[in-house]
Amino acid sequence: MIKTAVVSLTLVLAQPVFAASSEAAAPLPTPKPLAASNSSNSEKTKLPAPKPEKAKKPKSDALVTAHPDSCVLGETEFTTIPAIRGEHSGDAGCGIEAPVKLTGVAWNEKSVQFKNAVTVSCEFAQVYTAWLRQDVMPLAEKHFDGGLETVRSGPGYQCRRRNNQPGGKLSEHALGKAVDISHFHMQDGTSVSIEKDWGQKTKPGRFLKALHKSACKRFTTVLSPEGDEFHKSHLHLDIGCHGKTCTYLICQ
Repeated sequence: MIKTAVVSLTLVLAQPVFAASSEAAAPLPTPKPLAASNSSNSEKTKLPAPKPEKAKKPKSDALVTAHPDSCVLGETEFTTIPAIRGEHSGDAGCGIEAPVKLTGVAWNEKSVQFKNAVTVSCEFAQVYTAWLRQDVMPLAEKHFDGGLETVRSGPGYQCRRRNNQPGGKLSEHALGKAVDISHFHMQDGTSVSIEKDWGQKTKPGRFLKALHKSACKRFTTVLSPEGDEFHKSHLHLDIGCHGKTCTYLICQ
């Protein structure tokens, strides 16, 4: 369950803005663990240009864990919100110290909106939005006239166990480090469905195959309909730690 914060009066009229970014690739910021925000209000922030991002496999212990006010996202429409506490959802293991609510990204003077706002940690947002801007949007331009228009996904943060199985391990969704994507909608009217188009020898099928390959270079876990019965309808992406050194990758 996502906690909704009250937006302060002085910021209600502000429109979401895209933070400036240089699109060259470079390492993500050094981890700087800070205390969670005690603010009761959300903030919409136009942030300074981040250092260029480097397209490489992230490791969750190497990503920034920051106060939401210092979350740097390239060309991303987002809103900072107060820390989410899992105990309010009945599971103290859940929660996000530095959550952000994503509503869109931009690339090459074009923007893509999310059908549903996505609440995730700052560290996951950095990897996810870079993948959308640097990999998915260019691939959509290559396969479809006009490129990508919207992305349909789950809410990101959900305080639950893996695959919604009682007694299972805590899901990366419960930490704000995962998202499930079901559809990509193109400017030319094409709707690409993970469930219906996965594995097909069609334009949508080839697009999904290419973006899956690119996702495996950025996320530590990528689960497609080929992964298991729990992922027949969506593409699961997360940056969870696998193995003692967090270097084990899952790409299915």
